[in-house]
Amino acid sequence: MLSKTANNIRQSRFFQFFLKVDYFDILGVVIVLGTSLVLHYWSKPLSASWFFHGESNAFTRLPLLGLFATASAVASILSTRFIAKQRALGNTISWINVVVAGVVDFFNGNVGAFLTYPISMVTNWLPTKTWSRYQRVGRVKPFILIGLILLSITVSFGLNAFAFRFSGWGLDAMYWFSSTTFALALTADILNIFRIKDQWYIWSVYNVANLGKALIQGNFANVGKYSYYIINSLIAILTWTVKREAKIRPNHLNHTETAIEGE
Repeated sequence: MLSKTANNIRQSRFFQFFLKVDYFDILGVVIVLGTSLVLHYWSKPLSASWFFHGESNAFTRLPLLGLFATASAVASILSTRFIAKQRALGNTISWINVVVAGVVDFFNGNVGAFLTYPISMVTNWLPTKTWSRYQRVGRVKPFILIGLILLSITVSFGLNAFAFRFSGWGLDAMYWFSSTTFALALTADILNIFRIKDQWYIWSVYNVANLGKALIQGNFANVGKYSYYIINSLIAILTWTVKREAKIRPNHLNHTETAIEGE
């Protein structure tokens, strides 16, 4: 049975607004597009990237970097909002968009993207297959979460160190931001595979770190996106908490669900 506090939250107009209507989704798209248009980020040419730096021809002068970055940011907004509202379509949009986001991130200076984004493709694709099995919002045991975070940190910082040193960039500010954000994303993505609520606490930290990375890259479409995401992750914590409490606990859990449950 719902606790009195959770029930009050569920009945509030604030909760119903963010859970059911699409106004907040539209707001996210408007923020990204508005930021990109006002700051002219959409017109950023390929020649502005480190990969095509110094080259000037008809192809590199095309605003492909800005257009693809803006489109990717919009797709990311929609996928994240759908996932926050527990709509499986969000997972499908997410793993398709990872390909575009990885290319944009690489051209914007994250040279480790060619190693880390293939992993993200897998972890974003898996929920499209597993969410139908894990119908109930779950929690994760603390020791499993700590182990997962440590594993993600090891993988992220290790792969990025190799990529950044191999490229000759050295372990600069972009390395630290890219490694930190990928470690957080990898942790949250794995939790999302099992529909675990705790992912949103990780996403909250991830959004703040990615806002810093976007400012360093000058990726102003992402500046708008992650500013919005900070709010969205807090709302998602609320909505997933109430939905978890509203679910009737099944009598039997399979061995995988039992392992990830923290109760």
